[in-house]
Amino acid sequence: MRRALLVLGLLVAWPAAATPMSGPAAGTTLTLKAPKATRYLHRIEFVGRLNPAVKDARVRLMKGETFVAYGRVRGDGTFRIPARLGSPGPFHVAWLSVRSPEVTVRIRPRLETRLVGPRVAGAPLTLEATLEPAQAGPIRVRVLRGGAVGLDRRFPGSGAHVRLTTRQAGELRIRVTTEPASGYDPLRRVLTATLHEPSLSPGTTSPAVAELAHQLAAFHYAVPSFSPTFGDDFLQSVYAFQKVQGLERTGVVDASFWTRLADPRIPQPRYRQPADHLEVDKTHQVLYVVRDGEIALISPVSTAGIAGYYTPEGRFAIYRKVSGYDPSPLGVLLNPMYFVGGYAVHGNPSVPPYPASHGCVRVPNFVIYRLFPSEPYGETVYVYS
Repeated sequence: MRRALLVLGLLVAWPAAATPMSGPAAGTTLTLKAPKATRYLHRIEFVGRLNPAVKDARVRLMKGETFVAYGRVRGDGTFRIPARLGSPGPFHVAWLSVRSPEVTVRIRPRLETRLVGPRVAGAPLTLEATLEPAQAGPIRVRVLRGGAVGLDRRFPGSGAHVRLTTRQAGELRIRVTTEPASGYDPLRRVLTATLHEPSLSPGTTSPAVAELAHQLAAFHYAVPSFSPTFGDDFLQSVYAFQKVQGLERTGVVDASFWTRLADPRIPQPRYRQPADHLEVDKTHQVLYVVRDGEIALISPVSTAGIAGYYTPEGRFAIYRKVSGYDPSPLGVLLNPMYFVGGYAVHGNPSVPPYPASHGCVRVPNFVIYRLFPSEPYGETVYVYS
């Protein structure tokens, strides 16, 4: 209602006094539900109901006296409140003076663990562990060797940085667990590390040789077998890794080799088309077998290194294959695959870690036995520096 007064011919109106907002009706209730557990900072939804319904009322999600988020009430009284949780609570919702019962949500924290350093006896090897959030509880680290506990320590939840004892070759087993604070899930990680002898060279017989062969094969290097003996063919596998990684081509697996193996350079093909092809990288003296646009096999090669001879560069294709030994004016070629003129990819018992051929692309004999049946006529061959 408005009251009016006529003053000097003007009608002046005053608004009625504002009515103060009334509190919630007697018997108003709030309920709240949430998932029983979630991952740290993973998005979840709290759901509940305001009864009786007050459409568009803003319901506040609280952790104690700290505001977290809010949601709007629908016409039927329900509401949803999305949130990312870093702690288990307890949480409640409030509207005016109405407050819901509290709920808690178990949190699964993040535990990241890794080993930094070469897996070589005598070389530094460090365990790094981090826990988020730090208040999820302390970290416990146990190191076992041959079933015996060599280390058992607790660290604050923020993380652990442990220098491991690597005096002897063998397997280390590291268990990282959390001692969870209230409302947090326990976590467990198990890491293993095989510490190898610090130096392997041709003629060595050791389980570390077979383990190394498996690791090189996992990175797509051609290996002759998984024998514990370091033979002449396996020497070529070692050369290939040293070539690609830019290491000195000694053929000896030393600390620098193991260090690089723990974090190697992953080569990429220079060309993507066709999806299947061969690439000869003269700079690194390696051959890449590319399948579906990715490197599937890495072999050492030896290209032209004799004065007056060269290995042509460009895009070519395999146009002739000779099974077995093919005599030529410059020597006998094993399973040659000719890609231009008299130049071929072929097997040879001598593939030094440097350019040494008359122009052909030499690969170890054990490699050509794999390549010859798998490379069809017309297969593209790229040769580049």
